[in-house]
Amino acid sequence: MKRKMQWIAAAAAAILLAACGGGSIDIVHPVKVAGDSLADSGTFGYKFTVQGSAPTGAGSTPIWPEIIASENFSSLCPHYVATSATTFNTNDKCSNYAIGGGRISNLKDPASPVSITQQLKVMGAAGFDKNDIVLIDGGGNDAADLIKAFLAAAGDKGASFAGMLTTLLDPATVQALLAQGQTGMAQAGGLYMQALATQFAGTIKTNVTDKGAPRVVVLNVPDVTLTPQFGFVLAAIAQQQGPEVAAQLKQVFGAWVQAFNATLAASFKDSKVVRVADFDGTLKALVAKPADFGLTNTGTPACPVVGQDGTGLPAYDFPTCTAAALSAQTPPAGATGGANWWKTWLFSDSFHPTPRGHELMADTVRKLL
Repeated sequence: MKRKMQWIAAAAAAILLAACGGGSIDIVHPVKVAGDSLADSGTFGYKFTVQGSAPTGAGSTPIWPEIIASENFSSLCPHYVATSATTFNTNDKCSNYAIGGGRISNLKDPASPVSITQQLKVMGAAGFDKNDIVLIDGGGNDAADLIKAFLAAAGDKGASFAGMLTTLLDPATVQALLAQGQTGMAQAGGLYMQALATQFAGTIKTNVTDKGAPRVVVLNVPDVTLTPQFGFVLAAIAQQQGPEVAAQLKQVFGAWVQAFNATLAASFKDSKVVRVADFDGTLKALVAKPADFGLTNTGTPACPVVGQDGTGLPAYDFPTCTAAALSAQTPPAGATGGANWWKTWLFSDSFHPTPRGHELMADTVRKLL
C-alpha cells in the first residue's frame, strides 16, 4: 500500500511538472502578429483605442492579440517603432508587426511595413517554431479605400476607382465593367475584393504556413458599413440622394466584404493549420443584440470629436482619449453606468473598438485556439 501511494505521488508530481513547463506539455506559446490598427501594439506610441494609464506597455489598454498572448503566457510589443508617419525603426525582440493604417495592398509603397504583405514577408523570414501562434488581420482599410474611391467617381469620373481596380484586375475587364455604369462598377468592386482575398491567402501560405507556422488564425473583414464612419457617410448620402440610394449602396458595399470573406474562407477550407475567425459575424451579432454582450451603444464613438478630417467627417485624437478623461467627463445624453459609461460602448472613434470591443474580438479568436 505504501509503494502504491508513493507511485501515485510520483505520478502526480510528474504531471504537475509537465503542466508547469518541465515536461512535454508546452505552456508558453509565443504569439506573432501581422495586421493593421486593430492589432497594433503601439507603433506610433499609442494604441488605436481608448488609452489606459499608459499608452503602451504596462498599464496600457490590452488589445485583442495581446489578450490572446497573455492567455498563452506570452507578451507582445511593437516590432516597428515609428520615427515619422512613414519611417520606422525595428525591434527584433518584438513580434507584433502590425501597423496602424496597414493594408493588404499598399498602393503608395508596397515595400513599406504599412503593407501587411510586407509584414508577413519579414515575419516569415524570421521563421517559426513549433509553439508559435500567428494572428493576422487585414482588409478593412482596403475595403474602406475601395468604397471611398467608388464614392469619389462623381468628382473624378471614376479615375481613382479604375486605378485601384487595375492593380489587381485585368485593365480590359475593368474598362468593360465600368462602361456599364453603376451595375458594372458594383460587379468590379466584388471582383477586386475576391482578388485581394486570393492574394492575401497566397501571401499567408507562402510566408507563414509554408515556413512552418503551426497555428494560424486569420480574421476576416467586418462589414465596414456598420462602423460609425460609414454610418456618417451613408447618412449624408441619404440626406442628399434619398434613403433608397443609401440603402442600395450599403448593400453593394456589404456584398464586397462578403466576396472577400467567402474567398478567404474557401482558400483555407482544407487547411490543418489556418483557421479563419469570423470577425464579420461577431460585429453583426454585437450590433443586432448588444445587450447580450454587455453593450449599451454600438453606433456612437466614445472618444470626443476634436475637429474634422480631410473629408469633412468627425476627427478624433487617441492620445488624449484616455480612460481617465472619459470617466471624468459628464456622460453623453442617454449614456448609462455613471463614470463607467464608455466601458459598454463598442466604438472608441468612428472605426476602432473600445477595450470592451477588443475583449469581444479576443473571444472570437479564443474559440479557434
